[in-house]
Amino acid sequence: MNGRIYNLQRHESRMQQSRVALFAKDLAPISLRKHIRVPSNFRKGLVKCRILYGEELDGLTYTAYQTKNIKSLKLVHDNSINYEYKFLDRDHINELYTQREDCDDIIIVKDGMLTDCSYSNLALLKKGKWYTPTTCLLQGTRRQQLIDQGRLIERPILVEDINQYESISLVNAMIGLGKIRLGMDKIIS
Repeated sequence: MNGRIYNLQRHESRMQQSRVALFAKDLAPISLRKHIRVPSNFRKGLVKCRILYGEELDGLTYTAYQTKNIKSLKLVHDNSINYEYKFLDRDHINELYTQREDCDDIIIVKDGMLTDCSYSNLALLKKGKWYTPTTCLLQGTRRQQLIDQGRLIERPILVEDINQYESISLVNAMIGLGKIRLGMDKIIS
């Protein structure tokens, strides 16, 4: 935001965990702080820095970020999806996204449990406390930050229990808790 980098340590940590799990246990960590240089034309407003990596850092790109206008969510069931690591290949998620019908986004349900939307983690409000599914597909950096701050509590959330919650918020590195918030009546089965 305005040229300032947020949550960098969590992004570095997730990147290193992915590199070690997918490539080699002895890969030296990459310091993103040494590589991220926000261009002057991206130092105002909200900007997404996309980091491509494998065993090494493959590239960085910057784009102005526009928050999607989400007013409805469609429950989509898929028991085979796996998105433990952040991949460029999002074909499976994109295929599920096409099932949204007239809704703006989807909530992926796996084995009867809430997971994530197509591009964000979930937070559900109940009696003044925010909860996030333990069964998320991707351990988001903002999600983890909110958990570490005590603002978000992990718990298993069955799809059949969503009516016990008051509202739902979409959360990702670019979207803070409550920025996109919907009533539970905006979730379509």
